[in-house]
Amino acid sequence: MAGRMQGTAGRILRRIRQFVRGITASVSAEELQQAARILPPAGLARFRQMPVDAQRHSLNVLNTLRRSGWDDRDLLAAALLHDAGKLAAAKAGLSFNAWVRTALVLMEAFTPGLAARVCVEDATGGWRYLLHVHLTHARIGARWAEADGCSPLTCWLIAHHQDKTGQADAALPSPGDPEPQRTAEERRRLLAALQWADGRN
Repeated sequence: MAGRMQGTAGRILRRIRQFVRGITASVSAEELQQAARILPPAGLARFRQMPVDAQRHSLNVLNTLRRSGWDDRDLLAAALLHDAGKLAAAKAGLSFNAWVRTALVLMEAFTPGLAARVCVEDATGGWRYLLHVHLTHARIGARWAEADGCSPLTCWLIAHHQDKTGQADAALPSPGDPEPQRTAEERRRLLAALQWADGRN
């Protein structure tokens, strides 16, 4: 029980820090050029549609990976677009601003499972649709990344970046899928790196 409370407190503190960084976020022209060297043109356009604080978060994830020695292009592209699916809320006139993201973390910490019970897939569902996007943005983002010309591995990493440990195993691309040169173990390592960097930011 104490461990769970410490974990919850840690998530809340990380979210508070993210909130403070979010409301003061900025992205430089140099950083946009960096993203342009990694993403296909349509993927870069999608990245630039994201709110500045979301761009900042994604760039922080990218930088964390690079500082740790990761330079896999598919992984770096996934770092930049892993939360792009949240733009589905904006298309419905809703926003994943820093306040909303903080409230969602608190909801998950203190009322686990509530979001899944009350969310609706209907884009006219207001805050309940926002919860749906929150829970499914990884799959939404992966579909968009595919449409934007990202690699199958980048799309897979985006689709599974919120999976709990081991959940993605059943969804690993089969040897007949694109990029058969990537072993299942390599894909798992890349996913673990993305999840680790996302969790630190």
